[in-house]
Amino acid sequence: MDAHSLLSHLHADEPVDLAQQMIRIPSFLWRESELAYWLADWMRERNFEVELQEVPLAGGGCTHQAIGILRGDGSGPSLMLCGHTDTSDWQGGVFRRADWRHDPFAGEIEDGMLYGLGAINMKGGLAAVLMAAETLRRSALPLRGDLIVACVVAETGGGAGAQHLLASGLRTDYCIVTEAGNLDVGLISVGYVQGLVKVVGEFKHRVPYVNPIEKITKVLEAFGPSYHPLPSVEAGGWLRFETHPLLPGFPAMAVRDISHHQDVTTLAFDLRIVPGMSEESVRADMSGLLEGIRQKDVDFRYELVIPQSERHQSMPAREATDPDLPLVQALFAAHARINGREPAVGAGHRIGATADTCHFKGAGIACVEYGPGYIPVWPMVDECIAVDQIVSATRTLALTAATLCTGRSHNE
Repeated sequence: MDAHSLLSHLHADEPVDLAQQMIRIPSFLWRESELAYWLADWMRERNFEVELQEVPLAGGGCTHQAIGILRGDGSGPSLMLCGHTDTSDWQGGVFRRADWRHDPFAGEIEDGMLYGLGAINMKGGLAAVLMAAETLRRSALPLRGDLIVACVVAETGGGAGAQHLLASGLRTDYCIVTEAGNLDVGLISVGYVQGLVKVVGEFKHRVPYVNPIEKITKVLEAFGPSYHPLPSVEAGGWLRFETHPLLPGFPAMAVRDISHHQDVTTLAFDLRIVPGMSEESVRADMSGLLEGIRQKDVDFRYELVIPQSERHQSMPAREATDPDLPLVQALFAAHARINGREPAVGAGHRIGATADTCHFKGAGIACVEYGPGYIPVWPMVDECIAVDQIVSATRTLALTAATLCTGRSHNE
Protein backbone atom coordinates (compact mmCIF):
# COMPACT_ATOMS: atom_id res chain seq x y z
CA MET A 1 0.00 0.00 0.00
CA ASP A 2 1.44 3.37 -0.99
CA ALA A 3 1.23 6.56 1.07
CA HIS A 4 -1.77 7.89 -0.83
CA SER A 5 -3.75 4.71 -0.27
CA LEU A 6 -2.86 4.54 3.41
CA LEU A 7 -3.70 8.18 4.03
CA SER A 8 -7.00 7.89 2.17
CA HIS A 9 -8.25 6.37 5.43
CA LEU A 10 -7.73 9.71 7.18
CA HIS A 11 -9.83 12.83 6.77
CA ALA A 12 -7.90 16.03 7.45
CA ASP A 13 -10.52 17.41 9.81
CA GLU A 14 -10.47 14.36 12.09
CA PRO A 15 -7.34 15.02 14.18
CA VAL A 16 -8.32 18.67 14.59
CA ASP A 17 -11.84 17.74 15.67
CA LEU A 18 -10.40 15.22 18.12
CA ALA A 19 -8.07 17.86 19.59
CA GLN A 20 -11.05 20.17 20.04
CA GLN A 21 -12.98 17.48 21.89
CA MET A 22 -10.07 16.87 24.25
CA ILE A 23 -9.63 20.60 24.94
CA ARG A 24 -13.25 20.68 26.07
CA ILE A 25 -12.46 18.15 28.80
CA PRO A 26 -10.34 19.85 31.50
CA SER A 27 -7.32 17.75 32.51
CA PHE A 28 -5.17 19.81 34.83
CA LEU A 29 -2.04 18.18 36.25
CA TRP A 30 -2.97 15.36 38.69
CA ARG A 31 -6.62 15.62 37.57
CA GLU A 32 -6.62 13.76 34.26
CA SER A 33 -9.12 10.97 35.04
CA GLU A 34 -12.15 12.36 33.18
CA LEU A 35 -10.17 12.64 29.95
CA ALA A 36 -8.65 9.19 30.49
CA TYR A 37 -12.10 7.59 30.72
CA TRP A 38 -13.20 9.44 27.60
CA LEU A 39 -10.11 8.33 25.66
CA ALA A 40 -10.53 4.74 26.80
CA ASP A 41 -14.09 4.75 25.42
CA TRP A 42 -12.92 6.39 22.18
CA MET A 43 -10.36 3.64 21.60
CA ARG A 44 -12.73 0.81 22.61
CA GLU A 45 -15.29 2.05 20.09
CA ARG A 46 -12.61 1.60 17.44
CA ASN A 47 -11.63 -1.91 18.54
CA PHE A 48 -8.35 -1.07 20.22
CA GLU A 49 -7.36 -3.32 23.08
CA VAL A 50 -7.62 -0.88 26.00
CA GLU A 51 -6.12 -0.71 29.48
CA LEU A 52 -7.20 2.01 31.90
CA GLN A 53 -4.44 2.41 34.46
CA GLU A 54 -4.88 3.89 37.91
CA VAL A 55 -1.82 6.00 38.75
CA PRO A 56 -1.29 6.49 42.51
CA LEU A 57 -0.03 9.93 43.50
CA ALA A 58 2.59 10.75 46.09
CA GLY A 59 0.85 12.18 49.12
CA GLY A 60 -2.38 10.34 48.38
CA GLY A 61 -5.06 10.14 45.73
CA CYS A 62 -4.82 8.85 42.18
CA THR A 63 -5.40 9.79 38.57
CA HIS A 64 -5.92 7.65 35.45
CA GLN A 65 -4.34 7.10 32.05
CA ALA A 66 -5.57 5.20 28.97
CA ILE A 67 -3.46 2.81 26.92
CA GLY A 68 -4.57 1.43 23.55
CA ILE A 69 -3.00 -1.47 21.64
CA LEU A 70 -3.20 -2.74 18.08
CA ARG A 71 -1.67 -6.21 18.18
CA GLY A 72 0.81 -7.48 15.65
CA ASP A 73 1.80 -11.09 15.08
CA GLY A 74 5.03 -10.67 17.05
CA SER A 75 7.40 -11.03 14.11
CA GLY A 76 8.45 -7.37 13.96
CA PRO A 77 9.40 -4.44 16.19
CA SER A 78 6.83 -2.75 18.39
CA LEU A 79 6.20 0.99 18.49
CA MET A 80 4.73 3.26 21.14
CA LEU A 81 3.19 6.61 20.24
CA CYS A 82 3.01 8.61 23.45
CA GLY A 83 1.40 11.89 24.46
CA HIS A 84 0.53 13.39 27.81
CA THR A 85 -2.98 14.39 28.87
CA ASP A 86 -2.08 16.85 31.65
CA THR A 87 -2.24 20.56 30.93
CA SER A 88 -0.54 23.43 32.73
CA ASP A 89 -1.90 24.17 36.18
CA TRP A 90 -1.33 27.52 37.89
CA GLN A 91 -2.56 27.22 41.46
CA GLY A 92 -5.45 25.06 40.33
CA GLY A 93 -6.44 27.07 37.28
CA VAL A 94 -5.60 28.68 33.95
CA PHE A 95 -2.55 30.92 33.66
CA ARG A 96 -3.69 34.60 33.67
CA ARG A 97 -7.24 33.57 32.83
CA ALA A 98 -8.52 37.17 32.66
CA ASP A 99 -6.14 37.94 29.77
CA TRP A 100 -7.41 35.18 27.46
CA ARG A 101 -9.44 36.30 24.42
CA HIS A 102 -10.57 32.73 23.79
CA ASP A 103 -12.42 30.41 26.14
CA PRO A 104 -9.70 27.99 27.37
CA PHE A 105 -12.12 25.06 27.10
CA ALA A 106 -13.95 25.84 23.84
CA GLY A 107 -11.44 24.65 21.25
CA GLU A 108 -12.04 27.64 18.96
CA ILE A 109 -10.34 27.94 15.58
CA GLU A 110 -9.32 31.35 14.24
CA ASP A 111 -7.00 32.13 11.30
CA GLY A 112 -5.73 28.57 11.12
CA MET A 113 -4.95 28.34 14.84
CA LEU A 114 -6.67 26.09 17.38
CA TYR A 115 -7.02 27.77 20.79
CA GLY A 116 -7.48 26.25 24.21
CA LEU A 117 -5.75 25.04 27.34
CA GLY A 118 -3.56 22.13 26.31
CA ALA A 119 -3.88 22.90 22.58
CA ILE A 120 -0.11 22.90 22.07
CA ASN A 121 0.96 21.13 25.26
CA MET A 122 -0.11 18.67 24.18
CA LYS A 123 -3.61 17.73 23.04
CA GLY A 124 -2.79 18.63 19.45
CA GLY A 125 0.04 16.10 19.51
CA LEU A 126 -2.07 13.53 21.33
CA ALA A 127 -4.78 13.86 18.70
CA ALA A 128 -2.12 13.21 16.04
CA VAL A 129 -1.04 10.05 17.88
CA LEU A 130 -4.57 8.71 18.19
CA MET A 131 -5.59 9.43 14.61
CA ALA A 132 -2.32 8.06 13.21
CA ALA A 133 -2.99 4.76 14.96
CA GLU A 134 -6.65 4.83 13.88
CA THR A 135 -5.57 5.42 10.26
CA LEU A 136 -3.36 2.34 10.39
CA ARG A 137 -6.19 0.30 11.94
CA ARG A 138 -8.61 1.35 9.20
CA SER A 139 -6.11 0.40 6.51
CA ALA A 140 -6.26 -3.25 7.65
CA LEU A 141 -2.56 -3.66 6.93
CA PRO A 142 -1.22 -6.77 8.69
CA LEU A 143 0.97 -5.72 11.61
CA ARG A 144 4.14 -7.60 12.49
CA GLY A 145 4.77 -5.57 15.64
CA ASP A 146 2.39 -4.11 18.19
CA LEU A 147 1.38 -0.46 17.91
CA ILE A 148 0.69 1.07 21.32
CA VAL A 149 -0.93 4.42 22.01
CA ALA A 150 -0.01 5.73 25.47
CA CYS A 151 -2.04 8.67 26.79
CA VAL A 152 -0.02 9.28 29.94
CA VAL A 153 -0.53 11.65 32.86
CA ALA A 154 1.67 14.08 34.76
CA GLU A 155 4.47 14.79 32.30
CA THR A 156 4.59 18.31 33.72
CA GLY A 157 4.87 16.75 37.17
CA GLY A 158 8.08 14.88 36.43
CA GLY A 159 6.67 12.11 34.24
CA ALA A 160 4.77 10.14 36.88
CA GLY A 161 2.50 8.60 34.23
CA ALA A 162 5.33 7.38 32.00
CA GLN A 163 7.12 5.94 35.02
CA HIS A 164 3.96 4.13 36.13
CA LEU A 165 3.49 2.77 32.61
CA LEU A 166 7.01 1.35 32.66
CA ALA A 167 6.55 -0.04 36.17
CA SER A 168 3.48 -1.92 34.91
CA GLY A 169 5.83 -3.89 32.66
CA LEU A 170 4.96 -2.38 29.29
CA ARG A 171 7.91 -2.24 26.88
CA THR A 172 8.27 -1.54 23.17
CA ASP A 173 11.25 -1.50 20.85
CA TYR A 174 10.65 2.08 19.74
CA CYS A 175 8.82 5.13 21.02
CA ILE A 176 7.84 8.56 19.65
CA VAL A 177 6.78 11.22 22.16
CA THR A 178 4.72 13.93 20.48
CA GLU A 179 5.85 17.04 22.31
CA ALA A 180 5.50 20.39 20.52
CA GLY A 181 8.71 20.56 18.50
CA ASN A 182 7.65 22.36 15.32
CA LEU A 183 7.92 19.00 13.51
CA ASP A 184 11.64 18.72 14.30
CA VAL A 185 13.05 15.31 15.20
CA GLY A 186 14.29 15.58 18.77
CA LEU A 187 17.13 13.17 19.42
CA ILE A 188 18.04 14.67 22.80
CA SER A 189 16.53 16.74 25.61
CA VAL A 190 17.86 18.41 28.69
CA GLY A 191 16.74 17.12 32.06
CA TYR A 192 15.85 19.20 35.06
CA VAL A 193 16.41 19.34 38.78
CA GLN A 194 13.93 21.56 40.58
CA GLY A 195 14.08 22.37 44.24
CA LEU A 196 13.91 24.88 47.07
CA VAL A 197 16.41 26.87 49.09
CA LYS A 198 14.93 27.87 52.44
CA VAL A 199 16.71 30.60 54.39
CA VAL A 200 15.82 31.00 58.08
CA GLY A 201 16.03 34.31 59.89
CA GLU A 202 14.37 35.81 62.96
CA PHE A 203 10.84 36.95 63.66
CA LYS A 204 11.10 40.05 65.81
CA HIS A 205 10.98 43.84 65.59
CA ARG A 206 14.30 45.06 66.94
CA VAL A 207 18.02 44.81 66.33
CA PRO A 208 20.01 42.72 65.98
CA TYR A 209 17.71 41.28 63.29
CA VAL A 210 18.58 38.55 60.77
CA ASN A 211 16.34 39.21 57.77
CA PRO A 212 16.05 36.08 55.56
CA ILE A 213 14.79 38.19 52.65
CA GLU A 214 18.10 40.02 52.66
CA LYS A 215 20.04 36.79 53.07
CA ILE A 216 18.32 35.13 50.09
CA THR A 217 19.82 37.82 47.83
CA LYS A 218 23.19 36.13 48.33
CA VAL A 219 21.76 32.99 46.76
CA LEU A 220 20.35 35.00 43.87
CA GLU A 221 23.75 36.56 43.25
CA ALA A 222 25.47 33.17 43.38
CA PHE A 223 23.00 31.62 40.92
CA GLY A 224 23.43 34.44 38.40
CA PRO A 225 21.07 35.68 35.66
CA SER A 226 18.20 33.43 34.56
CA TYR A 227 18.96 30.75 31.97
CA HIS A 228 22.36 32.15 31.05
CA PRO A 229 24.91 29.38 30.39
CA LEU A 230 26.55 28.28 33.62
CA PRO A 231 30.34 27.82 33.80
CA SER A 232 31.77 24.50 34.95
CA VAL A 233 33.97 24.10 38.01
CA GLU A 234 37.01 24.14 35.73
CA ALA A 235 35.88 27.52 34.37
CA GLY A 236 35.33 29.01 37.82
CA GLY A 237 31.74 27.93 38.37
CA TRP A 238 30.17 25.68 40.99
CA LEU A 239 28.67 22.89 38.84
CA ARG A 240 30.43 19.75 37.63
CA PHE A 241 29.54 18.86 34.04
CA GLU A 242 30.84 18.39 30.52
CA THR A 243 29.25 20.47 27.78
CA HIS A 244 27.18 18.59 25.20
CA PRO A 245 27.52 19.50 21.50
CA LEU A 246 23.76 19.11 20.86
CA LEU A 247 22.79 21.26 23.86
CA PRO A 248 24.70 24.53 23.51
CA GLY A 249 24.06 26.99 26.32
CA PHE A 250 23.23 24.34 28.90
CA PRO A 251 23.21 23.70 31.80
CA ALA A 252 21.29 26.83 32.74
CA MET A 253 18.98 27.76 35.58
CA ALA A 254 16.46 30.29 36.83
CA VAL A 255 14.77 31.30 40.05
CA ARG A 256 11.06 30.62 39.52
CA ASP A 257 9.57 31.97 42.74
CA ILE A 258 10.42 33.62 46.06
CA SER A 259 8.02 33.51 49.00
CA HIS A 260 8.26 34.59 52.62
CA HIS A 261 6.39 33.52 55.73
CA GLN A 262 7.29 34.66 59.24
CA ASP A 263 11.00 33.84 59.58
CA VAL A 264 11.54 31.74 56.43
CA THR A 265 12.18 32.95 52.88
CA THR A 266 11.90 30.24 50.22
CA LEU A 267 13.42 30.35 46.75
CA ALA A 268 12.26 27.90 44.08
CA PHE A 269 14.76 27.10 41.31
CA ASP A 270 14.75 25.26 38.00
CA LEU A 271 18.07 23.87 36.76
CA ARG A 272 18.20 22.41 33.25
CA ILE A 273 20.88 19.72 33.15
CA VAL A 274 22.85 17.87 30.45
CA PRO A 275 23.82 14.18 30.22
CA GLY A 276 26.37 13.24 32.87
CA MET A 277 24.68 15.38 35.52
CA SER A 278 22.24 13.90 38.02
CA GLU A 279 20.06 14.88 40.93
CA GLU A 280 22.76 13.58 43.25
CA SER A 281 25.57 15.57 41.60
CA VAL A 282 23.46 18.74 41.60
CA ARG A 283 22.57 18.30 45.27
CA ALA A 284 26.25 17.93 46.16
CA ASP A 285 27.33 20.91 44.03
CA MET A 286 24.58 23.20 45.28
CA SER A 287 25.20 22.18 48.89
CA GLY A 288 28.82 23.16 48.40
CA LEU A 289 27.79 26.54 47.00
CA LEU A 290 25.41 27.26 49.90
CA GLU A 291 27.93 26.07 52.46
CA GLY A 292 30.43 28.50 50.99
CA ILE A 293 27.97 31.33 51.59
CA ARG A 294 27.43 30.14 55.18
CA GLN A 295 31.15 30.05 55.89
CA LYS A 296 31.37 33.73 54.97
CA ASP A 297 28.21 34.67 56.88
CA VAL A 298 27.54 32.93 60.20
CA ASP A 299 23.95 34.27 60.17
CA PHE A 300 23.16 32.48 56.89
CA ARG A 301 21.09 29.43 57.83
CA TYR A 302 19.63 27.38 55.02
CA GLU A 303 17.91 24.16 54.00
CA LEU A 304 18.21 22.66 50.51
CA VAL A 305 15.20 20.65 49.31
CA ILE A 306 15.63 18.48 46.18
CA PRO A 307 13.28 17.52 44.60
CA GLN A 308 10.88 20.33 45.38
CA SER A 309 8.08 17.94 46.47
CA GLU A 310 7.13 14.28 46.53
CA ARG A 311 5.01 14.72 43.43
CA HIS A 312 7.38 16.90 41.39
CA GLN A 313 10.34 14.63 40.78
CA SER A 314 13.43 15.43 38.72
CA MET A 315 13.72 14.57 35.03
CA PRO A 316 17.03 12.89 34.13
CA ALA A 317 19.10 13.88 31.10
CA ARG A 318 19.80 11.05 28.64
CA GLU A 319 22.16 10.71 25.72
CA ALA A 320 21.04 11.35 22.15
CA THR A 321 19.24 8.66 20.18
CA ASP A 322 21.26 7.21 17.29
CA PRO A 323 20.01 8.85 14.04
CA ASP A 324 20.80 5.67 12.10
CA LEU A 325 18.22 3.58 13.96
CA PRO A 326 15.25 2.30 11.91
CA LEU A 327 12.95 4.40 14.11
CA VAL A 328 14.67 7.65 13.17
CA GLN A 329 15.16 6.75 9.51
CA ALA A 330 11.48 5.82 9.14
CA LEU A 331 10.46 9.10 10.75
CA PHE A 332 12.86 11.07 8.51
CA ALA A 333 11.44 9.47 5.38
CA ALA A 334 7.82 9.91 6.41
CA HIS A 335 8.33 13.56 7.34
CA ALA A 336 10.04 14.28 4.00
CA ARG A 337 7.23 12.51 2.13
CA ILE A 338 4.52 14.55 3.85
CA ASN A 339 6.25 17.93 4.15
CA GLY A 340 8.50 17.96 1.10
CA ARG A 341 11.66 18.68 3.11
CA GLU A 342 14.02 17.04 5.54
CA PRO A 343 13.27 17.71 9.23
CA ALA A 344 15.58 19.59 11.55
CA VAL A 345 17.41 17.11 13.77
CA GLY A 346 18.95 17.28 17.25
CA ALA A 347 17.43 19.25 20.11
CA GLY A 348 15.60 21.42 17.60
CA HIS A 349 12.98 23.95 18.67
CA ARG A 350 12.63 22.16 21.99
CA ILE A 351 16.14 22.93 23.17
CA GLY A 352 15.95 23.53 26.90
CA ALA A 353 12.69 21.61 27.29
CA THR A 354 12.20 18.22 28.90
CA ALA A 355 9.96 15.29 27.97
CA ASP A 356 8.97 11.76 28.95
CA THR A 357 11.59 10.52 26.47
CA CYS A 358 14.04 10.49 29.38
CA HIS A 359 12.06 7.79 31.19
CA PHE A 360 11.63 5.59 28.12
CA LYS A 361 15.31 5.90 27.24
CA GLY A 362 16.15 4.98 30.81
CA ALA A 363 14.21 1.74 30.31
CA GLY A 364 16.22 0.89 27.19
CA ILE A 365 13.61 1.99 24.64
CA ALA A 366 14.89 3.87 21.58
CA CYS A 367 12.94 7.11 21.72
CA VAL A 368 12.62 10.46 19.94
CA GLU A 369 10.40 13.53 20.17
CA TYR A 370 8.31 14.62 17.21
CA GLY A 371 5.17 16.67 17.28
CA PRO A 372 3.19 19.66 16.06
CA GLY A 373 3.37 23.18 17.39
CA TYR A 374 5.97 25.77 18.29
CA ILE A 375 6.04 27.31 21.78
CA PRO A 376 7.54 30.83 21.61
CA VAL A 377 7.03 31.46 25.32
CA TRP A 378 5.75 29.42 28.24
CA PRO A 379 3.33 29.62 29.95
CA MET A 380 1.02 30.98 27.25
CA VAL A 381 -2.00 33.23 27.37
CA ASP A 382 -4.37 32.10 24.60
CA GLU A 383 -2.47 28.84 24.15
CA CYS A 384 -2.76 27.80 20.50
CA ILE A 385 -1.41 25.52 17.78
CA ALA A 386 -1.40 25.62 13.98
CA VAL A 387 -4.10 23.36 12.59
CA ASP A 388 -2.02 22.38 9.56
CA GLN A 389 0.77 21.10 11.80
CA ILE A 390 -1.63 18.78 13.63
CA VAL A 391 -2.65 17.30 10.28
CA SER A 392 0.94 17.02 9.01
CA ALA A 393 2.05 15.32 12.23
CA THR A 394 -0.82 12.82 12.00
CA ARG A 395 0.08 11.86 8.45
CA THR A 396 3.79 11.58 9.25
CA LEU A 397 3.16 9.41 12.31
CA ALA A 398 0.76 7.18 10.37
CA LEU A 399 3.39 6.53 7.68
CA THR A 400 6.12 5.98 10.27
CA ALA A 401 3.99 3.51 12.24
CA ALA A 402 3.06 1.66 9.06
CA THR A 403 6.72 1.30 8.05
CA LEU A 404 7.93 0.08 11.45
CA CYS A 405 5.01 -2.15 12.38
CA THR A 406 4.50 -3.80 8.99
CA GLY A 407 8.16 -4.12 8.08
CA ARG A 408 8.05 -2.26 4.76
CA SER A 409 7.98 1.34 3.60
CA HIS A 410 4.71 2.98 2.56
CA ASN A 411 6.22 6.29 1.43
CA GLU A 412 5.96 5.74 -2.32
